[in-house]
Amino acid sequence: MMKKWNGEFGSIRGNKLVLLAKPDETLLEHTENSLKVFKSIKEAYGDVPELCGVEDFWEHLFYSLFFHDFGKAATGFQKMLNEGSQKAPWKYRHEILSAGFISALKYDENYKKAIGLAIITHHKDINKLRERYNTFPSPNGKKLYGKKLSELETNFEELSSYFDKIREWSGNYLGYELKNFDIISFNDLRDIYKEIALPYFISWEDEEYTELHGKYGIFIKGFLNACDHLASGSKYHILNGIQDMRSIYNFPELRKMQEESLNTKGSAFLTSPTGSGKTEASLFWSDANQNAISSRRVFYLLPYTASINAMHKRLQKDFKEEDKVGLLHGKASYFLYKGLSDDLEKYSEIENDSDNYDKIKKKVREIKGLSKKIYRPYKVLTPFQILKAFFGSKGFEMQLSEMANGLFILDEIHAYDAHTTSLILEILKILKNNYHAEIFIMSATLPTFIKKLFKEDLSISTEIKMEKDELEKFKRHKVNVVNGNIFDNLDKITEDLYGDKKVLIVCNTVLRAQKVFEYLSNDVENSALLHSRFMLKDREKIEKSLDNLNLLVGTQAIEVSLDIDYDVLYSEPAPIDALIQRFGRVNRKGWKNDIITPVNIFSEGSEKDKYIYTPEIVQKTMQNLETVDVLNENLIQKLVDDIYSEGYTGKDRKEFDRVKKHFESFNKRIVPFINNNESELEFYSLFQSYEVVPFKYKLEYLDTIDAGKYFEAMSYFLSISVGQFKKLETENRVDFDKKTYFVDADYDDKVGLRLDTEEDSFI
Repeated sequence: MMKKWNGEFGSIRGNKLVLLAKPDETLLEHTENSLKVFKSIKEAYGDVPELCGVEDFWEHLFYSLFFHDFGKAATGFQKMLNEGSQKAPWKYRHEILSAGFISALKYDENYKKAIGLAIITHHKDINKLRERYNTFPSPNGKKLYGKKLSELETNFEELSSYFDKIREWSGNYLGYELKNFDIISFNDLRDIYKEIALPYFISWEDEEYTELHGKYGIFIKGFLNACDHLASGSKYHILNGIQDMRSIYNFPELRKMQEESLNTKGSAFLTSPTGSGKTEASLFWSDANQNAISSRRVFYLLPYTASINAMHKRLQKDFKEEDKVGLLHGKASYFLYKGLSDDLEKYSEIENDSDNYDKIKKKVREIKGLSKKIYRPYKVLTPFQILKAFFGSKGFEMQLSEMANGLFILDEIHAYDAHTTSLILEILKILKNNYHAEIFIMSATLPTFIKKLFKEDLSISTEIKMEKDELEKFKRHKVNVVNGNIFDNLDKITEDLYGDKKVLIVCNTVLRAQKVFEYLSNDVENSALLHSRFMLKDREKIEKSLDNLNLLVGTQAIEVSLDIDYDVLYSEPAPIDALIQRFGRVNRKGWKNDIITPVNIFSEGSEKDKYIYTPEIVQKTMQNLETVDVLNENLIQKLVDDIYSEGYTGKDRKEFDRVKKHFESFNKRIVPFINNNESELEFYSLFQSYEVVPFKYKLEYLDTIDAGKYFEAMSYFLSISVGQFKKLETENRVDFDKKTYFVDADYDDKVGLRLDTEEDSFI
């Protein structure tokens, strides 16, 4: 029995010794706080025991949480908390010691293994434990484990007294009292790494999978991490969704397709024109498929950053509860930072105020952190954020657990290439068949062959369409196929500009768009160019100016959900689905006033277009459009199906089939408790681009980094293709400094990065 407290054994509150989990929180406080989160997750995910086939799943998770930090009672860990990690570093993993307490449980050995694995890996996966903390076969590892384990003995009596809390807390948070445990002695503690983690890893290597390698292991690890992380962030329950979506979108009258969506149970397709209210329809569908407490998580998937940012802002405004809507994509931190720093009511200008910068930085990390966790009921994100979980990246168990019973809305599904479409289809199959997810797929233009693929593989039978009489009202565009290429017809464009028309020009490559813009912009007072090779801060300025331009020239970046409305369009030739999206940025609401405006497509593009689009599809598109005058929305589906009558062809067909053939066997290797580094690298190979900084801004960028203003530093990045990067590299025009690539190429804030070649570059 301890006679004197010296800072190693715990902390003193009043006259009582307490064990700490964090410098400002006791072990008991943190454990109970994590169980508060547990209670709300249990209520939200009620059918998880059925999903993983383990009736007592919530009991197992309760015990995982109860014991998950017991290893922190080691005297060295307590000393570190009291004196600081620099003064008294502990240099071991508390969770290795915590897991040993499963010896107290009266369960089948398989269930004890699951609880032990969840505890021992709740910070580091088995790969990391093997590298530095294995207790077998390494003699040094075994010796270190024995030494650190002995540090628990001093405080073991105090830990034993905590067992009295099991009945009380299980009654409060599980809903009934647990009694299936024993009071154990110090010598009863087990070496979970040697007995359970290592054999589990060997089974995985040998492809001898058990129940623990499947959903049961995923859920117990995923939910343990969710409860622990949220409790550490002082969030003690997860948020539920909107109880009545109709009260948010209280229109006097719904369109028929919106009404149908509001009454559709289960997965469905929606085909409806741009500007017809698809977003509201999808949210009505999510409402129809909610549970009694509106706890099913809603994932709104969009292909591009611009459309995701716009939808995030829109939903926050519509719901009037910002915390309910999360934003997830590769550059989310920057856009969150910009939004907060522009809010002068809460924060003053940050350029001259480091205190405010630190406040905003902390707030951004908190917002983004919560969006990554199981907290917000609505998330707007790219499919790649979902795909991460199926490539075994760190934290994938929590991601997959959150997606159980999820409601997935996929907008602009036409925008993905064959490889990505195939990947999306494969993960949706898993989510629907194994995790009871429901899916709502919508598009203004979707080839029937793609629809058929999704319908068959996902067993979707419901299709919602606009009525023919409603579609008739959506006439907005008169199609003109203009002979020649864009440079042959600059006089026609100039004529419209002089006629006070707001002109939109869409080119297929960045280089082409830059040339057109430079030729026309000199004579137009209010003009802009938009493509992917602008630094973030310059692109953001351009996107904010789009409403008030007389001329906008751009690439495929204009096709995405930008809320713009122009009088006339001039476009290079492209596949029909891409052109329909471009048409949608012109005369958006013209159907309300029976206004028809021209959309002009040049019969010729550039030689570089073949790197972007399948030439045969472009050719068929142009042949079909030659026969069209006023574009009736009823006609669009027929055009799309005629053009894609053979489905994917050539390399697209090969890519689609390759993913379909190999994904199932690949995904089998993704198991809980192990982060598969090779699979994670394969995930990042999906991104065929490099993030770079123009060389002329190198000093500014490095100064910003040195000042600790990392979000400001992000504003200097832009994307170039792998091919472009490699070419610059061979020409010795790439510099690497402080983990950043700098490219020696001309940059202008109105024109973007200039490169001599296009290769496969677009957007």
